[in-house]
This record gives sequence, structure tokens and C-alpha cells, in this order.
Amino acid sequence: MTTRRRGAAVLVLGIIVLAGIATAARATPGEDALTAGGVSCAVDDHAAVHAISPYIYGVAGADPSTLEGLGATLNRWGGNPSSRFNWVIGHAWNAASDWEFRNVDYGGNGGSASDATIAANRAAHVDTLLTIPALGWVARSANPEDRSVGVPAEGAGTVDAAVAYDPTANREGTSVPSRPRKPGPFVLDPDPASRIVYQDEWVNHLVAHFGRAGAGGVRLYAVDNEPMLWSVTHRDVHPAPVGYDELARTFEQYSSAIKAVDPTALVAGPESWGYTDLLYSALDRGTDNYATHADRSAHGDVPLTPWFLRTIHDRDVASGRRSLDVLTVHYYPQGRGAGDASDPEASAQRLRSTRSLWDPAYVDESWINDTVRLIPRLREWVAEDYPGTRIGITEYNFGGGDSVSAGLAEAEALGVLGRENVFLATYWTAPKPGSPAWFAFRMYRDADGHGTGFGDTSVAATSSAPDTVSCFASRERGWTDVMLMNKDLQRGHALTLRLARGAGAGAVQRLQYSGADPRSIVRRADIGSGTSGSGLSADLPSGSITLLRVPAHG
Repeated sequence: MTTRRRGAAVLVLGIIVLAGIATAARATPGEDALTAGGVSCAVDDHAAVHAISPYIYGVAGADPSTLEGLGATLNRWGGNPSSRFNWVIGHAWNAASDWEFRNVDYGGNGGSASDATIAANRAAHVDTLLTIPALGWVARSANPEDRSVGVPAEGAGTVDAAVAYDPTANREGTSVPSRPRKPGPFVLDPDPASRIVYQDEWVNHLVAHFGRAGAGGVRLYAVDNEPMLWSVTHRDVHPAPVGYDELARTFEQYSSAIKAVDPTALVAGPESWGYTDLLYSALDRGTDNYATHADRSAHGDVPLTPWFLRTIHDRDVASGRRSLDVLTVHYYPQGRGAGDASDPEASAQRLRSTRSLWDPAYVDESWINDTVRLIPRLREWVAEDYPGTRIGITEYNFGGGDSVSAGLAEAEALGVLGRENVFLATYWTAPKPGSPAWFAFRMYRDADGHGTGFGDTSVAATSSAPDTVSCFASRERGWTDVMLMNKDLQRGHALTLRLARGAGAGAVQRLQYSGADPRSIVRRADIGSGTSGSGLSADLPSGSITLLRVPAHG
């Protein structure tokens, strides 16, 4: 599916353009103090052991050819137009503020675009994360002449629901009502001219065609997309900002409708758009940019996300059925490294910004100007307010376009997602084949072209200089895998790898991607035949990703 994304109030992720990748010569000994002294990575494959969820290797809107070469495990059907997708027509969306509030046909070939995408995912052995519209209105046609007119400018008239703008005419001109539950019996393939679209009937259609989630059907559903931006992105039909109560009520209505048809499916939400959305509702913005935050104050001054978790938990306990399986958010860097700039300052900040995913000592270098520690924060909220809920990041992209820093940042993010025990993550949208981010995925999923990549069990790994060289480790089928990112774009560094229990017999395999050879992953010469007490030594070229596959004992 083709989607258009406007980067909300925070970031515009433009179309990735070829910017070229500068090649960097390997540093020579003594080039700087760190090179001379080296960096060490200590690995203990019996500490901090946990399974790595396969769903962290997800993308969005990927076509079959991209999926084939990428090694992705999950393909998300989502983005701004998904809020107004009419499944009954099968190829009708509204582009909302991304393109003049026009109805569109992103499918291009008629028929059911969603069915075709799910079938293609299944053929590629990739699971689907499907967005269920919950906005209340979906496109009535795929005709771009059906569009909303007279829509207020962004930010105008959206704070107070009782403003002069009346969305009635635009709703009627572009859309038909969308409801969570059908009051009567389901129809497998409703009339495309239906005047109301029912989302539980869509789930029934999918189960009929592909089976239940537990039997190979659609595994995961998300309840809509970025609801706290509906009054911006979809303000032509939903001008009123969403508050705490509407968010919880809408999620519960649609999730329970999904689960009633397919109780084996996992449901994700609330699909927050970014940092502010973790703490406040759209209503809280008011006219003073969240200073008063009246909606939050009216809900015990509890930040939005933990309040949402607590509220859904209490409702689930009362109903006896879990409606929220995965707490999902979107996350993009906000500082100088955002977007596709690849100058040295932007590249350096891009690589540092990955620390906002986990590091309690990192103060975000943007308007946020605070510690984010996104994953630990979400984990703490879940433990306090709805234990057992998994964590997902259903949109993220650290930018960089075709610069080597884009590949390094993505490799770093994938390592963090596995180490921090995130359940699912979907890159927005899908890395362009042959791009640095594409190769970052390949290093984890298929580094040698024969299915060899990073293991599926995370173990402890610690770098002596993590801002320069980061290391992540895993084990699988007789190997300890160590992924190393040299984030220094100017110099190579000598590495000493120390294994708590040494290495088994046999040579250490070495696969590498770097700015010096940006169009391929190279199998370098094997290293030694095990490690001595002083550890294994290897050179890490500037701007490189290196996978060491060390034979394990036993």
C-alpha cells in the first residue's frame, strides 16, 4: 500500500533521495588516543538472557520484492490514510491534510488492496499489523474529485469543539459513517455502495478469507493511527481535539469488536504520535501550549499514557477479557539529526539520539530538552498500571537518507529493541533496497545471504566506550553473535572482545558493512580459532557495522 505521511507537528520525513555515501579510509594505529588504546566489549552469554521478539524487525507498506530481500518479519498497514480506508470498496482512502483532503485510490488496481497486501505478506512468510479505522468516517469513493473544502487552516478552530466550522457538508461529500459493530448479521462482501461501513464485519471478512490469527490469519490489529492528531490531520471531518475519555472509549469499543470476531488476535493501541502524546491529550494543548492542560488536570493530573493503561485495565477486569495486548507509540528524533541531513553535526546528533530510546542519562537535544528513556518509561508504566501488556513502537525512523549514519542509527535501534525486550517495532516505511538502513536490517536478518544473522536470544554485552562503539550480543544454535557499531565516522578503532566463558573451538566469522563499501555486506577473513585470556582482537573501520559469530562452548 502506498501511503503519504505528514510528519505531524514535529517532523517531516521527506522522500529519501540519493545523497551518496562518502568512503572513509581505515584508521592507522596511533591515529588518536582511543584508536591507540582500543575499545573493549565484554560479553557474558549466561547473563541478562531473554528471547528477542521476531516482531522487532518490522516495516510498513513494503511491497513483496522489498520484503523478499529485507528479512522483515512484520509488515504494517497503517499511516494517515488508513484512518479513512473503506474496506468495503477495497481501494478507497482519503489523504486528509497530506493531500488536500481528497479521496484517493492508493491501490491502483481496483479490488481489495488490503486483501492483496495480506496475501502478499503471507506468501513472504511475514505477519501483518493491520490498522482498523476508528475515526468514525471513511472514504465514500476513490475519486479525487471528492474532497473537503473550506477546511480551517492547521491549528485554527480546533481547540474549541464549538467553533464556527461545521464539518457536516465535508463529511457528506467525502465520507460514509464507520462504526465498530454491526447490529445485524455479517455479509462477507458488502455492497460497495453501502452507506455505513462496519469494522467488525471487516474482521469477519478477513477471518473468512485468511483464518483466525491463531491459525495463520491477521496476527495483529491496531486501533487507528495517531488519534491525538485527528483534529489536525483529519480536521475536515473530526475538528474536535481528542481527550482522555474519547481515547479510552474509542479504543475499548473497537478493540472489543475485533476480539468478539477473532479472540486469538492481538490488539495494539493507542498509537501515540510522539513525546507530547505520552503525557497529554490533544485537548490539553488549549491556547497556551499545554501550560494549563485542563484535560489532564480533570483526570487527576495523571499523564495520558498511564491513565489510558489504568483505565483499560479496570475495564478489562470488569469485562473479564483483555482488550489491550500491546501498548504502541510512534517515535521520531526531534533535534538536529531529524530528517535526512547528513552533515557531520546532523550525523553525530542522529547517532546520539538513539540513546533517547533507553538511556536515563541522555537529555534529548531538541525542544524536548529532557530525558526521554522511552522504553524504560513505557515498561514502568505497564508494570504499574497494566502488567502483562507488551510494548511496541509502530513508527520510528532516525533519518539520514542514504548517509552511512542512517544505517548505523538503524543498526543501533535494532540492537536496542532486542536488548530492551520490545515486542514489536515497525520502521517507517520500509528501507529502500540497497540503502544503509536496508543493509542494517540485513546485518541482523541475513548478513551472509544464506539466512545467517543475529541470534534470537539476547545476552549481556557492555562496551567500554558506548558513544563510539556499541555492542549487542545474542546466542543461537552453537554461536555467540556480537553486533558492533563503530559510530565514529572519521576513524577506525581496534576492538578487544572479552567473553566471560571464552570461545569454543573454531574460527570466528566476521561479516561487515561500512561506508568504505556501501553497496554490499562483505565476509572478512575469519579471526583465529578461539580466544585467549586476553580476548579476541579485531579492527572496526570508521562508520561500520560488524557481526562477529563466535563458536560457543558445548
